[in-house]
This record gives sequence, structure tokens and C-alpha cells, in this order.
Amino acid sequence: MSEAEFEGRVASALQASPVGGAGARRAIMDRVRALPAHERPVRRARTIIGRRAVRHSIVGVALAAGIGSLGTISSLVGGADAGGRGSLATAVIGDTVSATLHDTLRLVRLIFDDTAARRVAAVGDFNAWRADRTPLVRDPATRRWTATVALRDGEHRYAFVVDNTRWVLDPAAPHGRGADGRLHSLLHVAALPN
Repeated sequence: MSEAEFEGRVASALQASPVGGAGARRAIMDRVRALPAHERPVRRARTIIGRRAVRHSIVGVALAAGIGSLGTISSLVGGADAGGRGSLATAVIGDTVSATLHDTLRLVRLIFDDTAARRVAAVGDFNAWRADRTPLVRDPATRRWTATVALRDGEHRYAFVVDNTRWVLDPAAPHGRGADGRLHSLLHVAALPN
């Protein structure tokens, strides 16, 4: 089909009155069937995505958006107290997924303040108490150690491991004792107030 023929067909289609009524679908399909085979529209295969894949995609996008906004949020959290030391506060900093989903995760920033530490990791029920899973990173400006973790609503137990030798509780959080007799910090994660 030449360019002029194509333009002519498009112009006549735009000028023609739309087909309406109960037989509209049948009339359109009759016109499509009347076209030569090489001019018929190609039916594309549908891609079927399971609900689980869609949910995981939404969670991934939300986590990426949440992590991308941490720089802005970090300027809102914390500050220096009268003693010049930074405030020590573990805080829920944002929801990662709309509250309508059943598996909502919340971004929680864990903060630890020890300028002499060479390595700090968070351990807790969220990472099977393994120090190699959630290392904290030192902020060059504030010298604080921080990590952001995604947690489900509810009560969580955690502690900090400093230089692979010391088990340290979060001074800003309430403490509890586990079934093994070891002390840990407690963190209650819930939706942010509106």
C-alpha cells in the first residue's frame, strides 16, 4: 500500500460516521474479515502475569522509591542534643506499600552512635540474628552508623554487634530478655499517623 492510499484510507475512516447499535461489533468484524489477509490486524498474544508476580513487582518498586527517598528523609530525622552527641533513635521512616496490601512493610532506620567502632551490624528476629546480614554504614558527616530495614508490623527484637565482639542494646529503645536469657532491644512497628 502506498503512502497516498494509506492517507486516503485514514481520511475516509475519520470522516465516516461511527458504527453504533447492537450490530456494531458484527459490522466491524465483517469489515475486518473483508480485508485481504496481509492487511488484517495482527492479534498479539496476551502476557499473563500472576498475582504474586504483580505483588512482588509492586513491592520492588515501592522499596526502590522508599530507598531513593532516604536522603531527603534523613535530613528530617535526628539532630544534636545539648551534649553535642547526636540523638539516638530508631525510627519508622516510611511505608513501602499501600496499606491495602496484606504484606505491608515499613522502612525502619536503625541508628547507632559510637565513633570508636570499626564495624557495626544489626542482629534481630528480622535477619535470624546473623551479623553478616545487616551491616550498618557510617555517615561521614555525622559519624553515626545507620541501616534501613523493611519490617512487617508488630514487635521486633534486635541488638547491635560492634566490632564482631560486643553485643550492645539500643539505648533509645525498651529492653527485654529472650528465651535464651540474652537481653535485646524492642521495637514496635506500626503505621505512621496521618
